[in-house]
Amino acid sequence: MNSKYEMDDETVQMFFDHYYNDRGKMKWQGFYLSDHTAALNHQSEKLQQQNKLRKQQTEKEITKFLMQSYSYNQIIKVQLNSLNTNNEVDDDLTGEVSGYNDDLFYLDNNKSFRLGEVRNVEMIA
Repeated sequence: MNSKYEMDDETVQMFFDHYYNDRGKMKWQGFYLSDHTAALNHQSEKLQQQNKLRKQQTEKEITKFLMQSYSYNQIIKVQLNSLNTNNEVDDDLTGEVSGYNDDLFYLDNNKSFRLGEVRNVEMIA
C-alpha cells in the first residue's frame, strides 16, 4: 500500500459488514430513482387518506353526540360518508347543532346534513 487511502479487500469488507449502515434508499448518482419516488409518493398519499378517515360509529353513538350538542350548546366535528371529486373524504363540518327535523340536522353555521350521511361525530373541547 503506497497511499494512506488504499485499503485491502479484507478491511473494506469488514467496514461494510460491521460499520456501514445502509438506510435502504435507492439512489443513482445522488438522485432517487423515479420508480422509487413514485412508490414513496403513492404510499404517502395512501397514509394521509387513511389517517383522515375516522371510525364508523353506530347510529346510537352519533345520535347521542348530536343531541348532546343540541342540548348543551357544545361544538362538534361531523365527518360524512361522502367523497369529493378527488376520492378523498370531504372536510369535517364543525359547529353546534341548532335544530333538527326528523333525520335532518342543522348547524349554527347554516350547514345541514342527514343522519344517514354521518360517519363519525366528535365533541370539541
